[in-house]
Amino acid sequence: MFGRVTAMDLFRRAIEIAKNEGLGSLIRKAYRYTLLRIDQKVGFPSLIMVPYATLKFNSMSHWTTVLDYVFSDNVVSLLIRPMQIQEEVAQLLGILDSIKPRIILEIGTAHGGTLFLWTRIATEDALLISIDLPGGLFGGGYPRLKAILYKRFAMSRQKIALLRADSHDLGTLKKVEQLIGDNGIDFLFIDGDHSYEGVKKDYEMYSPLVKSGGIIAFHDIVPGPTECVGGVPRFWSELKRSLPKEKYVEIVNDWSQGGYGIGVVFK
Repeated sequence: MFGRVTAMDLFRRAIEIAKNEGLGSLIRKAYRYTLLRIDQKVGFPSLIMVPYATLKFNSMSHWTTVLDYVFSDNVVSLLIRPMQIQEEVAQLLGILDSIKPRIILEIGTAHGGTLFLWTRIATEDALLISIDLPGGLFGGGYPRLKAILYKRFAMSRQKIALLRADSHDLGTLKKVEQLIGDNGIDFLFIDGDHSYEGVKKDYEMYSPLVKSGGIIAFHDIVPGPTECVGGVPRFWSELKRSLPKEKYVEIVNDWSQGGYGIGVVFK
């Protein structure tokens, strides 16, 4: 999820893996973890993968294929894997498939996996905007080099706009408004600042840009550790009470899973 990991946490986890899964499993997982840490710091592993990744991405046109790919264990997918439960995001994609969004705004890019998925659910001429705050507390802040890989997600005539900025800044809102022009947003995905005040502000600032018939989704609506879900469950609980039951749906595998879960609002 999003909490900070200490050296002691890593040591204890390593001992646990070695005891339960063996030394070979520990070595493989240590390699993956190290690769991800380097990539999150400098983006160089992503950069050297661009030629191969571009060919691979271009061969995948349907969201079900991409979904399986981003949750697989190959090197490229490890660099972009969504911080989601696969079955939950699959249900959300099934809902989006019915409207084929043309303009998508994502708050919280993180590893880029959800952005990749949105490109395969959107129209061929879609505009996808992804906002991410460098150094954000809840998993944000991809290195600039990684943006090169993210741009390769686009299909056909799609355009991807990556805004490395604070979603709560009025200048960022103005930039989004300039990008979408007179068009409304078809799908807004809020997965950035997980504090109660942060998610509330994202909703208040950007939901007015969503057109009638559009969809707004929140990640991490299931109660869990504060460092992972922040105040999202609280805000979602308040929001859904203000809505008619037919205007929202909750996508949750298990309410005792300690985080994750997706709340969907139909505007």
